[in-house]
This record gives sequence, structure tokens and C-alpha cells, in this order.
Amino acid sequence: MGNLTFSEKRRIPIYDDPAQINNGRVKVNYDTCTGCGFCAKACPADVLFLENKHPQMRPPGVNECMGCGDCMAICPEDAIVLTKGYEYTGYFKTIDRGELLLPRL
Repeated sequence: MGNLTFSEKRRIPIYDDPAQINNGRVKVNYDTCTGCGFCAKACPADVLFLENKHPQMRPPGVNECMGCGDCMAICPEDAIVLTKGYEYTGYFKTIDRGELLLPRL
């Protein structure tokens, strides 16, 4: 998560409902993006990086977006939106392991 301050980390949501998580790709509105870099620091999968003061996604296969929404939540300009959901069918076998729990901090 990079070097985020406590107040910056507080802006990242805790998803109590798994339906709130949207897997996919990151779309950046470069007209409103200020290039602050919070999204790249907050990305736990290290998918985002800054190039010419604008966030870019790494190529598919290098790092995959988990769709956690941390980048979208921490953006002070609301310039990031998650799009294009993943198709998990054929990649993962679904196993019922009980109830999802919140991550430990």
C-alpha cells in the first residue's frame, strides 16, 4: 500500500458485502486527474503506475487487477472508475468455504 498516511488509509472502504466488490479494469478520466499518485500507492496488486504524472495499468498477464476499488476510493478527484468485469468461469473452481470475514488490519 505504499506510504499512505493514516488519514489517507481511512478513505479506503472496508467491504462488508462481497457484492460491493467489482473486479475489472481501471478507467481514468485524465481531464480531472491531477497525477497525485494516491491510486498507485493504494493498489495492493501493484497494477497502477504513474507515467507522465498519469496512472496507467500494467499489461494483462503482468499483474491482474483484483477489483478491490481502493484506487477509486482514495482518488480525491473521483477520476477513477472500475470497468469490465473478469470472467472467472474456466479459471477457478468455486468451493464453499463458509462465510467471508473482514481482513485483519
